[in-house]
Amino acid sequence: MSVPLGERSRSRRLRASLPPVEPVPSAKRTFRLMVDQQIVPVLSGWGLVGDGDRFHYPSEVWHLGLGFAPLSWGTVGALRFDVHVLAVPREAWRQWRETEPALPVSPDPAVYCAQDVHAVGGLSARLRELDGGSADRRFAVHASEDPSATAAEVLSMIERRVLPAFAGRSEVPRLAS
Repeated sequence: MSVPLGERSRSRRLRASLPPVEPVPSAKRTFRLMVDQQIVPVLSGWGLVGDGDRFHYPSEVWHLGLGFAPLSWGTVGALRFDVHVLAVPREAWRQWRETEPALPVSPDPAVYCAQDVHAVGGLSARLRELDGGSADRRFAVHASEDPSATAAEVLSMIERRVLPAFAGRSEVPRLAS
């Protein structure tokens, strides 16, 4: 699947705006630096609030979240990861918690959710699935390499697919009459 010219330009502009990450000899450390130095500032600017590798979009009606999930079979030289997207109505989650008290107070986007979030108008997918790609293909960072290209790819997919989905589900503030 080819990427439209406008999308490539957006990704290039994003990449040019990211601060470079100093190459380190560990892919795990490279991933952490990419998230902390390149991903977090951009997501914060877009209104997402982060806690480690998990981010939520403020909403009183929905649980809207992103979760960066490194795969456990990474090596020192390469680390593959997924970005999970989750949107669940707060009322539906509350009802599920009543029947299953072991569920956390709020859902973790990086952890599999057995509930059928689609049946209640929610969303649960990997970022690549939302972008029309294969769910089997993962993102990757490599030791001793600047992860800016990967960070820009992830951020442009989030901007293109996730932010509109979250904004469409987030309540609109009512104007005073």
